[in-house]
This record gives sequence, C-alpha cells and structure tokens, in this order.
Amino acid sequence: MSATRTTLLLAFLAACTSIHCWYSRTRYITQNKEAVRIALALRWRLLLLWLFMLLVSGALAYLIRDVYQLGSEAQAQKSLEQVSQACDDLQAEYTNSIKPEGEVVDAQLMHALLNLILDKLPGIEGGFWHEAQGFVAYAFPTHAGSEEKKDMPSTERNRIETLARKSIAEGAALKDLIAGSRETVVLTGCPVDYSKTHLVAWTMMRSPMADSKAYDNVNRGLGLLFAFVIISGIWLSLGFFGWSKRFNLIERELAGGPDNAPRKMAATGDVELDRVVAAFNQFRAQLDAERARTIELGTLLERSERFTALGRMAAAVAHEVRNPIAAMQLKAENALARPEDQRTALEFILREIGRLDETVKELLKKTEPVSIHSRQVHIADWLMERVDAFTERSAAAEIDLRTRIDIASWSFDPRSLGRALDNLIANALQHTPRGGVVTVTASKNAFNAAMVLQVCDTGPGVAADMEPRLFEPFVSGRPDGIGLGLALAREIAVAHGGEARYFQQSSGTCFELEIPWHVS
Repeated sequence: MSATRTTLLLAFLAACTSIHCWYSRTRYITQNKEAVRIALALRWRLLLLWLFMLLVSGALAYLIRDVYQLGSEAQAQKSLEQVSQACDDLQAEYTNSIKPEGEVVDAQLMHALLNLILDKLPGIEGGFWHEAQGFVAYAFPTHAGSEEKKDMPSTERNRIETLARKSIAEGAALKDLIAGSRETVVLTGCPVDYSKTHLVAWTMMRSPMADSKAYDNVNRGLGLLFAFVIISGIWLSLGFFGWSKRFNLIERELAGGPDNAPRKMAATGDVELDRVVAAFNQFRAQLDAERARTIELGTLLERSERFTALGRMAAAVAHEVRNPIAAMQLKAENALARPEDQRTALEFILREIGRLDETVKELLKKTEPVSIHSRQVHIADWLMERVDAFTERSAAAEIDLRTRIDIASWSFDPRSLGRALDNLIANALQHTPRGGVVTVTASKNAFNAAMVLQVCDTGPGVAADMEPRLFEPFVSGRPDGIGLGLALAREIAVAHGGEARYFQQSSGTCFELEIPWHVS
C-alpha cells in the first residue's frame, strides 16, 4: 500500500511539474518569439484548467481515503494485538488449571476462564474447540445485548474450525484477518497443549472500519467533491459555449473587412465582449470621421494636382511651341523683305507646323488614360518587335542595343505595355553616349510570380536631386524633354497590378517594370 501511495503521489507531482513547465515555455515563446506564437486558444486553456482540477480532486480523494484506510488499519492492528493476548491468556490459564489426571475437556472450567479473561476486553468473544468434540465452550461476556450471548457466530464458524485444525497441525498459534467493507474480523487460534491434546483456544473481535458513520461521511464528501468538479465542468462548458457563440458573431461581422463591417455593432450581453464592441463602435465612428476628412482632403489635393499639372503642361506646351513660332515669324519677315526666298520660307514654315503637330500628338498620346486588355503573349516575338523599331536609331547613334529573354510567355496588355517599354528604350538611347550599350531583358522574379522587364544603359545616370521626383509628370533631365515618358511607364505598370522601379548601377542606369500575371 505504501509503495502504491508513493507512486501515485510522484505521478501527481510529475503531472503538476509538466503543466507548470508547459505554461512557462508557452509564455516565454509568446513573449519573446512573436513569429512562433503557439499559445493555445482560450477554450483549450480552460479545458486544461478543468482537467487539472479533476486531477487535483482525484488526488485529494485518494489521499483522504488513504488516510481513512490507515486509521482503519491501525485500529485493526490494535484489535489483533488484543485478540492475540487474550488467546494466549486463555491457553496459558487453561493449561495451568487442568489437573494432570483429570479430563482434558472441562467445559465448566473453560466457561469460567472465558468469562474471567474476556470480561476485561470489550468486544472480544472466544471459546474452545476440540478436534473430536468440536466447539465445546463459547462466551461473549461484553456483548452489548440485553441477554447473555450463548450462540456461536454462524458466519465465521467454518473459518474458526479451519483455523483451529491448521493450528493443531502446525503446533503453533495462528492469526487470520477477514476484511470487509464495514469491518475487519480478527481471529486467532492457540493450541492448549501441543503434545497431549487436540484442543484449541480461539478468540475473535470485529474491528469496524474506523467509524461507519465517518465512513459514510467520507464517501458523501468525496461524492460531493466529484459532483462539484463535474457540475463546474458542465457549467464552464455551457458558459463558454455561449461566450464563443457571441464571439463568433462578432468575428463574422468583422470578417467582411472595414467596408462591409456594420456601422454600429449591437451589444452581446457579455460584459467583456461588450467592452470590445463599445471600443469597436468608437473606433468605427472615428474611422468614418477620418474617412470623410480624407475624402475632403483628397478632393482638394486632386484639384491642386490637376491645376499643377495643367500649369506644367501649359509651360511644356509653351516651351515646345514658342521656338517654332519664333522661327516661323523670322522666316516670314525675311520672305516679305526678299520675295525670292518665299518658297524656301514657306517650306520651312510647313516643316515647323508639322513639328508642332507631332508635338501636340505626342502630348495627347502620353496623357490619354490607360486601359488594360490582357492576353497571353509570346515574349520573344513581342519584345523583338519593340526593339526592332529602335534598330535604326541605335545604329545611327552607334549604340549597341542588346536583348536577353528568359521567359516564354506571359499575360498582359501588349499595346499599353509596349508604349511603356518604348518610352524606357527611347529614354535609354537618349542618355547613352556613342559606343555605349543598352540592354533589354525579360525574365521572372525570384518567386516566379511576376515578369520583370529591365532596360539598362551605360549612360551617366540620374542626378541625385532628380531621383525623388523621377516618375512625376513633367520632370525631365533634358532641356527639350516633356517629362511624361517615365510617368506614363509607371502608370501602365500600376494598371497591370505591378510597379516601376529605378536603381543606379556601377556604370549606368536601370529601369524595371514588374508585371504580375494578369487574368484577362
């Protein structure tokens, strides 16, 4: 019994230590490694808490029962000592009292000794048993009944007889314990004369399991303890089920995102959750107010940017138109002064008018809205068509125009993306000196999720003061530039769901268009 108790207590302490270590480890990881967050959900933590309560209740119940059993065992041991002493006294007194020439079985002497010795030992009954005559004497002087008890205990009769026979056979005093749910019967048998007779003195005592009423109270208390644990588990489950239901309702209302979330969330009836609901309603009201303010500021900013853009466009148009007009005016004045030069002057004026017309068309072309109509495109054919359009210009400028294609096909709008790539190639040719190299590359990014079109040159690069405004409209590093090429390329990349980037390299400049797969 002691080994079993020790094992169970060690198991209980090991379980408590494991739970403590798990909690400490989870808390440490949660606080110090947010990327590896493994804290359990609330429902599982509550379940672990309830299981821990059940484990503790079971351990307490076992300890209480064990303490009760220890008390009963101590009482049974005390009863065994008293019964053994009584049996020894009977055996010794009867051996000393019988006459050598007298009868071995003297019933009167036996009754007298039984009443004399057992009268001082409450709860102990006894008698004598002879191998030939059976039960020859019995007495229970301390019996609690109103009349003297003379009948043998029928329940233990066979057990007494068996113990007596065994005691005679072994020639020694023997003991026997009969354990029951309410009491333990302690029985002893002592041979009266080992060498001459087959007579045995026996004594018996019923040792109750501590107190029967206390035993019932212990069982009731343990029953109430386990009933409390079970009822608390059911109550906890029902309460958490209602809380989880209300929490899931809030989660569903918020799952649609800020645009689909309700303007005001209704109270749930749970104090803690209603605090969250109140905070959300307050946040939503502030968000709506900030959105309204953002829309208002956005309108003002858009209007300001529109006027700014119009001013820049007007300046660009004025710059592009003023020089041809001045030249035509000078030619016309000279033609009036010298009639023989009128044809030459008219031809010059027509050429300048054509130049103005091309300038206006280019401005209109670069400011028209971007529309995307995606389809799957064979990259090699499409890219070579774009590059071939600049072959003569690059040859005239003595610039080596190279291509590298590492992708077979992709989905995008070939017309609009062609405009963007044309602007990047033209820009690279304009900034590359004679003998330089312009490289056009088509490949996939590191995750194979987007196509990257890259145009790199070996020119002087971009001035540091222009880098922050490089993709803004009407920003150009050339005196004769309009500054819409890079802005248009970026707008087309964004319309495809991608982006445009610039980065400086050791010798020259690179512009990059990243285009994700666009479903048509």
